[in-house]
Amino acid sequence: QRDLISSNLLESGGALLAVTSLITSDLVGTVSAQVIGLLEHSAETVRKKAIIALHRLHQLSPDIVTSQELIEKVRRMLCDRDPAVMGATLNVIEAMARVDVQPFKDLVSSLISILKQICERRLPSEYDYHRIPAPWMQMKIVRILSVVGKNDSQCSEGMYEIVGDCLRKADEAGI
Repeated sequence: QRDLISSNLLESGGALLAVTSLITSDLVGTVSAQVIGLLEHSAETVRKKAIIALHRLHQLSPDIVTSQELIEKVRRMLCDRDPAVMGATLNVIEAMARVDVQPFKDLVSSLISILKQICERRLPSEYDYHRIPAPWMQMKIVRILSVVGKNDSQCSEGMYEIVGDCLRKADEAGI
C-alpha cells in the first residue's frame, strides 16, 4: 500500500505489477482505492499498469470493483493522451466485451475513429512495426469490433469502410 501511494515512479509501477500478479481476492478492498487513484498519475507507464491492475482486481472480486465502475474507468482511459495507455485499455475492453458486449456497443464510433487515426499514421512513429502503423492496436480494435458487431447489422454498418481500408493498406504493404 505504501508503494502504491509513493511518488516514486518505480515504486508505484512495481506495486501495480505486484497487485496484478500476487494479490488475492481477500485483499482487493485494501488496494482498490489506491489503484483507482493511479489512473490519474502523470506517468503513462503508471496509468497503463493501473488500468490492467484494476481489471485484475475486478476479475478477483467483482463485488468490490464492479463492472460499472470498471467500464466507467475504461471509457475514460480509452481517450488517454498516450497511445500506450489506450492500447492497454483496448485489452481490457476486449476481455470485458467477450463477457458482456452490451456496455461497449456505443463505443463503435470511438473505436473506428481511433482505427482511422492509426491508419492515417497520426500516432508517433515509435508505434510502427516494419513501417506498419501500430499493427497490434489495429488487430485489437478489429477483434473488438468483431465482437461488438457480431449479429448486429446496424452496429456493423459503420465498420466496413475502415476495416476495408486497413486491409487494403496491409495488402499494399505486402503483409
